[in-house]
Amino acid sequence: MQIIKCKDFFKIKTKNYTISLDCETPDADFNFLSHSHSDHLFKTKKQAIMSEETYELAKIRGYDYNLMTDIPSNISLINSGHMIGSKSLFIKEDKESLLFTGDFSINSRAFISGLKVKECNNLIIESTFGKPEFIFPDAATEVKKAKDFINDNLKKDYLTVLMGYPLGKMQEIMHYFKDNSSILHPEIEKYEKTLNKFGLCNGNNCKLNPDLLFCPSLNSKNEYFNRFKKTRGLKFAVFSGWNINPFYRKRFGADEGFTLSDHADFKELLSTVKKSKAENVYVHHGYSKEFKKFLRIEGINAIDL
Repeated sequence: MQIIKCKDFFKIKTKNYTISLDCETPDADFNFLSHSHSDHLFKTKKQAIMSEETYELAKIRGYDYNLMTDIPSNISLINSGHMIGSKSLFIKEDKESLLFTGDFSINSRAFISGLKVKECNNLIIESTFGKPEFIFPDAATEVKKAKDFINDNLKKDYLTVLMGYPLGKMQEIMHYFKDNSSILHPEIEKYEKTLNKFGLCNGNNCKLNPDLLFCPSLNSKNEYFNRFKKTRGLKFAVFSGWNINPFYRKRFGADEGFTLSDHADFKELLSTVKKSKAENVYVHHGYSKEFKKFLRIEGINAIDL
């Protein structure tokens, strides 16, 4: 089994096939797509392995893939815990194995099951939050803080605007506050029909005097909010793992920022590496240099390609 770096992603050469991971390469026999976030989508005419949810959501975003249904028997997909439909990839060939995490979280939350780490010889792991200062607070505590913020706003008849990434993060937020009446920004509403198909029914839509407005991460001065400001006061909160930096919310002019992430934090990255018992660890994305340096201090074979 050969692991080859392709810009920010990888391809794997086995005895019988070459597979590209979250990218398109000319010599690959087929591709793997881990999830439907726009920074992972790519154009290809080849067959691609992915979940049905990813296939349908990618189509809404303008990517109509040739879904591969006859998957090689030595490939298995595992819930990666990142968003609805997200998968990690496991390949076993003879006595060698590989786990490609893709974007992942080991924490189960809302309707999402966290990644259950498999032991492997080779681990390819993302490191979005690969520095020791990135340790997330307890998610349940953050949700409670957000609920208190909403309830305080309701007492003053404010409309609370909850902002986050429109696909993945926002559906998780909607799940936490599904008992509140709400209205959806069009960028979020466009996924609802497909998500309902997979049993995900979030939100309690109410066009008249809703408690909440679910919205992508826009600046609070964006003209989209003008029509709401005519009738009510607005309070803004943004949800992201990057709220670990207290200045993050200020980018959006938000009143509050709550640290809820769909990625692994530093401790969880390290835990994943150790649980995998991998002999070779390939780190990519985010703070990869810093995380590789830390792994080497820990005596782990973090490989440069």
